[in-house]
Amino acid sequence: MKTITAVLYGIGFCAAVATGVWSMSADAPADGAATAAQPMTPASPERTATADHASGLWAWGNAGTSTSKTDEPLDVLLAKALKPSSKPIEGDDPRDKLRKLAKADPLVMKQLMESYDKASNSQARQLIVSLLSSIEKPEVLAFSKRLAVSRDMAERKDGFTMLQNLSGDSPEIHPIILQALHGDKSPDVIMLALAALKPPASAENNPSQASVQATDAAAIVAQLQNLTRNADPNVRLQSIMQLAQWDKADSSREQWSQALADQSPQVRQAAVTAIAQSGTQSDTVKAALIGLANNQNESKDVRGNALQVLERFTLSKDEAANFSQLRAQLLGL
Repeated sequence: MKTITAVLYGIGFCAAVATGVWSMSADAPADGAATAAQPMTPASPERTATADHASGLWAWGNAGTSTSKTDEPLDVLLAKALKPSSKPIEGDDPRDKLRKLAKADPLVMKQLMESYDKASNSQARQLIVSLLSSIEKPEVLAFSKRLAVSRDMAERKDGFTMLQNLSGDSPEIHPIILQALHGDKSPDVIMLALAALKPPASAENNPSQASVQATDAAAIVAQLQNLTRNADPNVRLQSIMQLAQWDKADSSREQWSQALADQSPQVRQAAVTAIAQSGTQSDTVKAALIGLANNQNESKDVRGNALQVLERFTLSKDEAANFSQLRAQLLGL
């Protein structure tokens, strides 16, 4: 019996040892196989995307590097965009690429602004202004404002060019525009500032800003009225047209009447258009329109337009008779 027990015990011990040895030998090859196969295992999509993104950022931040044919460094794309060439192949326009990249990537947008500051020629700066002008972001607005108040005239022009592309009236740029309208001596800068002045936003959409808008509007109207006497006819023309948008109190009757007698025919025509848009019913303006319509030295077009505007004014018996006579003359009735 003892012999049988010893044999069984020996068998059990051998089996346990064998099992342990087998387990160790089985584990070792598995580890070794895994180690050998590891370099061949493809990277996960997440890690690949992260690596590509980091590489792309590095390419944009460091000239001379490129991750692919389509992910070119910023300076390379700018250089291509500046080169005169025939119509680019669809999907291969460097300007379009830069515009899309700047809209999608804040880093590219920031680097374009930095490139503007470093640019040594006006052509490169104008290209960057054109690219940034299509991006309505707070950073671009801040950059535009900085340029618009620069001491450098070229930068001021670029700043107002960018501000023109805002989608609507922005009260935060009113002080900048007023500063240019009041203090700038360059007709070109004044014209750009006038172009950046959008029709006033409705106070109904933002009642809390009603008082601020009213204050701004009063200051803007006063400055526009001053500019109707500017030596440059283009400045006078644009000021008259802007008054039609901003003067809701009908306080520019004198300016419109004077503009109807301006030495420039373009300003006179603009005054007729502005009066039509303003909705004024002023007797002073009506008398000036009648005088313009009766002026035989005025063009038929301007006289005819003046008669059209007069149709919405209340005319006296004599004025109505004069109106009918002029209308018959101009229309050949």
